[in-house]
Amino acid sequence: MHIVSQEEMQAIDRYTMDVIGLEGKVLMENAGQGIFHHLISKLKAEDQIAVIIGKGNNGGDGFVVARYLQNHNFATDVWLVEDQHLIKGDAAYHMNVFLNSGGKIKGICRKSHHFEDQLSNYTVIIDAMLGTGIKGQPRPAYLDAIHLINKADAHVVSIDLPSGVIANGESFSHEAVYAKQTYTLQYPKLCMYTQPAATFFGETDVIQIGIPKKAISHQGLRRQVWTKQDVKHTLPVRNPFSHKGTHGKGLLIAGSQDMPGAAILSATSALRSGIGLLWLSIADKAKQTVCSRLPEVLFESRESTDFSKYKGMAIGPGLGRSEDGDALLAQVLGEKDIPLVIDADGLYHLTNHLSTLKTHQAPVVLTPHPGEMATLTGKSIKEVENDRFGISETFAKEHGVYLVLKGRNTIITSPSGEQVVNVSGNPALAKGGSGDVLTGIIFAFLLQHENPLNAISNAVYVHGAAADQLVKTNHSLLDVLASDLSLTIPTVLHDLYLDTMC
Repeated sequence: MHIVSQEEMQAIDRYTMDVIGLEGKVLMENAGQGIFHHLISKLKAEDQIAVIIGKGNNGGDGFVVARYLQNHNFATDVWLVEDQHLIKGDAAYHMNVFLNSGGKIKGICRKSHHFEDQLSNYTVIIDAMLGTGIKGQPRPAYLDAIHLINKADAHVVSIDLPSGVIANGESFSHEAVYAKQTYTLQYPKLCMYTQPAATFFGETDVIQIGIPKKAISHQGLRRQVWTKQDVKHTLPVRNPFSHKGTHGKGLLIAGSQDMPGAAILSATSALRSGIGLLWLSIADKAKQTVCSRLPEVLFESRESTDFSKYKGMAIGPGLGRSEDGDALLAQVLGEKDIPLVIDADGLYHLTNHLSTLKTHQAPVVLTPHPGEMATLTGKSIKEVENDRFGISETFAKEHGVYLVLKGRNTIITSPSGEQVVNVSGNPALAKGGSGDVLTGIIFAFLLQHENPLNAISNAVYVHGAAADQLVKTNHSLLDVLASDLSLTIPTVLHDLYLDTMC
């Protein structure tokens, strides 16, 4: 499923109306009807419903929803933020249909407390004030209504976006509606995956409004949500005549005397994710600790390594920040024809070697969290979080890498700027060692998939799905350990592959 910016969604709408010939009022009817059919299963017969409407197309969708609610005998009041004569175009058309169907409109007057007094009577509030067209701070009348909605003790549902949220995910400081449920139209918007906007959406559903595929393909969209179905369609299928060398001969450079656990987590996860042969380069003083935990791993000396015999390398987890680590990374970067994953302390050392990335012939995968991304780009963490899509795209294109910007919705960006957003996972992943597990999965998948972007996207999904599986069964968000994630990889893969064989 594609993810769109404000401008892309507007262009899709224009093409649908101007070239294909579907009128805006038809799309508005489809939107309102679709929202109603999703909403009705969540309503109780005794609910008291308020639909709060602005003057734009978002308000037009609200009129359609209100009409369907009243036709199905739900107690529904419509409140208009603006004067009726300011409603224009398709929104005015649907306002008149609503009125001609017996609906009535109540006006919100800033000088009167009538609206504020009435809000306490409603159990459900539908926010249809502001959609993707907003730029900057809403006008005072809307800010007042937003504030009162947030104070109300009701279940708040927003249409397309919570009013006040800016569609492209730019930072804002004004108040926006805190929705419990958001029905976004046709495609997810950028702001659903960036801060602070993402915190306002609550649970989200995407409502199809009948836009033909041609209108979408015409735009050349390059962002998408990566779903379970995408994973199942792109997982590698093993040839029955394959052997251990077929599925990757990889070298993991990880762990130190003080941090052997990072190497164990990454190596275990790579093995559980299907890598055929795995060598581990680890500090001699930590080798004995790791040997007892990983009998399947082969060991490589750090003093005299023949990098050319490997089909892929990963470096960073628990490596440490000494000069030895920097020298190791420089050696690894010199092997320009070998796929490479860089994480953790490897990213710390990479700041000295950024100029070499572009010359690498094989895929290079970087997996920074926002703090590491800030260091790599010279920006603040806040700047990174406020422009996750833009900063990721710019960096990946500039340095020719696959970038995995970790977070609530991890963004994977290819060297050409194609972007994938992962939606699996939960806050249980916010624990030390979780990133080491992800590095191992990415490393193993990179050596087994033909398409690097599919490999990385699938790995990130599996990592998040392992956390989801643990919380769904016998863990809480607090007690999941990174080692639990490694042990749950087989359960997730079994589920995915079982579905593909049915």
